[in-house]
Amino acid sequence: MVSLDVDDTIAAIASAPGPGVRGIVRVSGPRTVELSETLFESCGSREFLNRMRPTSTRGQVTVADGLKADIDLYLWPTNRSYTRQPTAEFHLVGSRPVLEMVLSKICEQGARLARPGEFTLRAFLSGRIDLTQAEAVLAVIDSSGEQELDTALRQMAGGLAGPLGSIRDELMGTLAELEAGLDFVEEDIEFITRPQLLEQLQRAGQKLDSIQQQINLRDRGAEDSRVVLWGEPNSGKSSLFNALLGTQQSIVTEVAGTTTDFLVGELVLKSMKLNLIDTAGAEERADYVSAQAQQHRIEQQEQADARLFCIDSQRQPTPWEHEQLSNLPGGCIVVLTKVDLHGADSPRLSELSQQIRSHGFAGPIVSTSSHSHEGLDSLADEISLAIINAQSTDQSIVGTTVLRASESLRDATAAVRHAADAVIHELGDELVASELRRALEALGQVVGAIYTDDILDLVFGRFCIGK
Repeated sequence: MVSLDVDDTIAAIASAPGPGVRGIVRVSGPRTVELSETLFESCGSREFLNRMRPTSTRGQVTVADGLKADIDLYLWPTNRSYTRQPTAEFHLVGSRPVLEMVLSKICEQGARLARPGEFTLRAFLSGRIDLTQAEAVLAVIDSSGEQELDTALRQMAGGLAGPLGSIRDELMGTLAELEAGLDFVEEDIEFITRPQLLEQLQRAGQKLDSIQQQINLRDRGAEDSRVVLWGEPNSGKSSLFNALLGTQQSIVTEVAGTTTDFLVGELVLKSMKLNLIDTAGAEERADYVSAQAQQHRIEQQEQADARLFCIDSQRQPTPWEHEQLSNLPGGCIVVLTKVDLHGADSPRLSELSQQIRSHGFAGPIVSTSSHSHEGLDSLADEISLAIINAQSTDQSIVGTTVLRASESLRDATAAVRHAADAVIHELGDELVASELRRALEALGQVVGAIYTDDILDLVFGRFCIGK
């Protein structure tokens, strides 16, 4: 159980375990200046300890009879420190026994050993950082690569806290105006008009949707990137799946609807390992199996990094394909299949490409043949580019935040949407205000404005001691 007692002065070794050139012992709490004054023998004057600004000096600490450790002392004597309490760091030789002797001396003067994550917990409790930034601190410590470190640093700098704080402030302002109007309902005083209210709710909903999309991408953790094929039944998806993989994993027939679920194969392109996914052809059938296949297809499309929309080049696009072409998501590649049946230079392909462009699609269109392998190299290049573009914006939220906050963000997004619907259908300001309060409560749980001991245990219990 994490400790919420911030009146104690705590101390811990803050540098990484094992030998090192330098090590750090960190102290924070009300008695920090007093303890430093008692233990530290400055090479200059002791007066620096009483200054009201951060200072540093060199000196010594006696760790045993006749044994002194050379120390660089960094002192933040006011609330301008990381924890917003007086804080000191003793920098010295990285020998673990010497670090432990200095820590023991500090504890002898009245400090206690810090619990895991207690320094960052105090920063959170004091309002120095919010809960998403606290999780980012841990992510910085645990990062195993440049991308993970960059994601953690951006979130620690407020990359998520800033947008969420802005949304909360806007919603609280909206709720205040709405409730003021409820207080004066008999006087017929309107503090916010219906169009203004709806505009504010829709703007907040769009911002939350954007954050939710980042969560959906990041929620896959360390899985390989996904490339999904979809289209009409018998549009050449399964043949293309097999041609890209160089295998016969999909059953290829001339009977529409052969693929009733989705198949996954491992594809390696330009040293990138990808999951290639063949989904059921889009169709409307009443049986349970077909309905489940269509649901799986939609789920795979939503989670994909690159999407291959397959169209049979031998025929005119169907009404369903025209509908899809008008709403193609990002990272999408239109693949014209079966071009070996009329040649890549056929006027038919040029005409088909113009029809696709007429829907406003500006992405790549690749003509392919699974039989002759024509166009597969070009398709591989476009897939690689789509994955690289996806990775440049993916993983913008650290994994621990995703695990903890996904449900609360979904609740907040749904509540804002319900509030907007209540305005549109004139269901009453009381219902709108109720949904806004629900959204604010959910957002408060994400940033830590509302928390329980269990949530704090979940977040800070993963920290190492000294952080």
